[in-house]
Amino acid sequence: MKENLTKTREVLSQYREDYALCSKCKICHGNHVQEVNHARFFRNCPSGSRFRYEAYYASGRMELARALNLKEITVTPQYKHALYTCMECGSCQEQCYPVKQIWPLRVIELLREKAVAEGWGLLPEHEPYLKNLEESDNLFGKPQAERDRLIVELGVKDAAKEKCAVLLFTGCRYAFKPETKQTLKSAVNLLKKAGADVGLLGSQEICCGAPLLEMGDRDFFEVFAAENIRRFDATGAETVISLCSHCASVFAEEYAPFMGSTPLHITQFLSAALAGGDLKATKKLKATVAWHDPCRLGRRLKEYDAPRAILDAIPGLKRVELERSRHNALCCGNGGMAGAIFPEYGVWVANERMYEAEFAEIDTLVTACPWCEEMLDNGKRERNSSVKVENILNLLNASVGGK
Repeated sequence: MKENLTKTREVLSQYREDYALCSKCKICHGNHVQEVNHARFFRNCPSGSRFRYEAYYASGRMELARALNLKEITVTPQYKHALYTCMECGSCQEQCYPVKQIWPLRVIELLREKAVAEGWGLLPEHEPYLKNLEESDNLFGKPQAERDRLIVELGVKDAAKEKCAVLLFTGCRYAFKPETKQTLKSAVNLLKKAGADVGLLGSQEICCGAPLLEMGDRDFFEVFAAENIRRFDATGAETVISLCSHCASVFAEEYAPFMGSTPLHITQFLSAALAGGDLKATKKLKATVAWHDPCRLGRRLKEYDAPRAILDAIPGLKRVELERSRHNALCCGNGGMAGAIFPEYGVWVANERMYEAEFAEIDTLVTACPWCEEMLDNGKRERNSSVKVENILNLLNASVGGK
């Protein structure tokens, strides 16, 4: 790359004060005790809770970074397992930074980048995803032409050929996973009802690159970022709306300074439309629901209120909070590409989240991220739970009169 087209490039050594000063106080292991009502829900680090060994908590990974920097340790399979089981949910940083001004999540991200840059990183399980992105421009290795059908099916503009005010970025999962198609239809219907001039890029839409950042391959990510920004700007769209919280966080954190448009997650757009009267939920839906905060939308973008405002606008819904919610939310089990390459571990985390949903005595666990939906559904099946997992867009669409 001739230049850094996203966030200013950082390297692990810039954070040596952080990993050198970590005192292993273990505050990163769970939530602040004054914010926990039940001891059962104190633990909040997915990998630490699963493997119960210091190397799998942020405090242990800080020590792995320090020891590697001083050449006190060599990289082993166990070292790599500890590094790549982190779901990068950010709970550790949420607890640590306000108290000690240390950035454990950033250290872990940059340790992965160092691993890739030096050639000892990544696991065999990562390879299929890298191959798909290299050969097909999407995470699942699907023909890009399949995206063009969505333009006709959804009745929206082809943003590669005609200008639109709102560019809807579907993301790889919503474009290619059959089980997400209803949510995609709900999204387009809601945007149209809110008066948005919507377009899709079809086969010209490529992966946002979030999986590459999560694996630590920033150079490859930069290629996707640069091309996406070019294609976004070519549409002339004022707003780029994403359906996936991973796409949303990458656009806001990495792309935004270089884009000519404003990136939003769809819950941010729709909550504003409801507040401004451009959209109104009228049909009563009877259910007790709780919002599952996607880590990338919540802790990364600090967006906790928009989805809750949407649920509160739907008549008949009773909304309650899970024991671990907002900045204390537990990861779904599918973050940091850890759930993708260690599926049994991902389901273990999702099982715990579904237990928490049952404990809250709700009917439906609601979210707005396809990664969360997939893994929470896996947890539901693992537990044979009666709690439903639903996307917030389908609930809102049902209330505003969508099919």
